[in-house]
Amino acid sequence: MAATLTPDAIEPGTQIRITVAREPRAAAARKTIVRLLGKDDAVAAEHDRLRTARQKNQWENQRGGRVRLWQGRQVKLHPVTGARGETGSIRATVDVLRDLPSVAKYLDIAAA
Repeated sequence: MAATLTPDAIEPGTQIRITVAREPRAAAARKTIVRLLGKDDAVAAEHDRLRTARQKNQWENQRGGRVRLWQGRQVKLHPVTGARGETGSIRATVDVLRDLPSVAKYLDIAAA
């Protein structure tokens, strides 16, 4: 494994690889990790694929004997959950660099 970087040592615009080393107990930290992992290109592509599949599988039922339609949609599936071992390669933009210090104790950060 490559040397672990600190969030202060990362230059904006560089490509980094983050791996979840520990699962956070706090919901806010888990959401931050999921948001960071969601910036990975493969995860974003899977999210778009699931979104288009959900849009194609909507259905409408007539309710009450009139032209009143009830729409049904599939439940959203999440490509990443912030579980231990999940990895992602993301670009270190300003918003990523702002979020990293709050969750750095749960992540292994390395240069990609």
